[in-house]
Amino acid sequence: MKKIIIVSAIQWMAIGMAMAGQPSIVKGVWKRETGEKKVNLYKVTLGRLEEIGSSLPNADGSFGFYFTPEKEGAYVIGNGNSVSAMDKYYFWFKGGEELNMAVNDSSYTLTGKNSKENMALTQWHDQLQGLEAQAVYFTRNISTYADFFPLLDKFLKTVMNKPAVATGNQSFDVLFKEWREAHLGYMATSLLLTPRSVHPSKEEIPAFYQQLTLGRFTKDGKLMDMPFGASFLGNLNILPLVLGKQSSLPSADETIAAVGNDTIRGEVFLMEAHRVKNYAAYAEMEKKYGKYLVTKDQKDRAIEVVKYITRGTLNAGKDPVNFTYPDMEGKQVSLTDFKGKVVLVDVWATWCGPCKKEIPALKKMEEEYHGKDVVFMSVSVDEQKDEQKWKDFVKKEELKGVQLFAAGWSDICKVYEIKGIPRFMVFGKDGKIVNTDAPRPSDPELKDLIDTELKK
Repeated sequence: MKKIIIVSAIQWMAIGMAMAGQPSIVKGVWKRETGEKKVNLYKVTLGRLEEIGSSLPNADGSFGFYFTPEKEGAYVIGNGNSVSAMDKYYFWFKGGEELNMAVNDSSYTLTGKNSKENMALTQWHDQLQGLEAQAVYFTRNISTYADFFPLLDKFLKTVMNKPAVATGNQSFDVLFKEWREAHLGYMATSLLLTPRSVHPSKEEIPAFYQQLTLGRFTKDGKLMDMPFGASFLGNLNILPLVLGKQSSLPSADETIAAVGNDTIRGEVFLMEAHRVKNYAAYAEMEKKYGKYLVTKDQKDRAIEVVKYITRGTLNAGKDPVNFTYPDMEGKQVSLTDFKGKVVLVDVWATWCGPCKKEIPALKKMEEEYHGKDVVFMSVSVDEQKDEQKWKDFVKKEELKGVQLFAAGWSDICKVYEIKGIPRFMVFGKDGKIVNTDAPRPSDPELKDLIDTELKK
């Protein structure tokens, strides 16, 4: 339940006298000329942000919140839909304090009376701002490791060599020490894991990155009390692959074994569960790790994961929506042309790296099913201007099967809710839907699925 009351500046005194308990008060001025004006207040739920209120600034830019914190801890004020949007700032509320702030074109400043905790967080924000701009907000600041690594080295030698500010609030001070290390780690890993014009070789990556391990940051559940906790957890899981410590992403077993806290193990389970392709695989994971879903939030999200996994089979047995596209010679070909055969549809594009990675497995599968009642249909969503590029790629790679050109994210994507590629779909010999979000050719489960349909 939301406990936020949005007020204008002239209402503060009256509401303050009328309310009982230990509410927290936020008084702000939004001086930023560009971007979204609505200001949101977020709580932190297991390392993620959850909006609990919003305020539209008055004509003079003033905005505010009057709320009773659900618990003492980190809260976030800002706007934008992205969890890591530049316009989000971290604060600490326990009830009974006042936050006074002014948001300018590039950041914010504290004004008037403020708590020691929020003064410490603001000092940290100001110190980290240069690194943060390059690491997380890279769409606004074009930078590479060549810019970032020297700043990181200087930051480690100056700021991180000094102890964290002590406020006298034990709850805050204990977390803040780990907060600084985790937040800097989040900045550093984000730099490596986001698109850049150039990336460092493994030899160029500073030794600092070797310290960023799952075990170090998951000994207890404190990471999930930080606004960036869930994102950093995901980064830590991928980092060994980037550093060359592993040749592939760790398995769920490996990741969960490396984590030292049950609540975070539950988060890892949910993260890994999104990668499985069918309910049977999810059920097997749930049998082993479902015990780590210890909060209502985690259990609710597990239900959503199941819905996500089974979305491709929700219409199984129903008639598909037909589609028709030109082949390499311009002949119009439809899905319904192949009734009586099992049809594997591959929605892809020449610019899609993961799509191209599946080509060897797809070719091997085509050879295995040669002469059987299986049609391999590839539908390219390259843009119209890249039609010749598509044709050249098909010829160069000697792609077989039925090759069709959809000219962009056309009807097939809209009808089958395709928002990412590659996407594989299987249709039975009776023309009915089998699975509209099937496993990839590199996954043995796809062959099992086709074999089952061939026997019908």
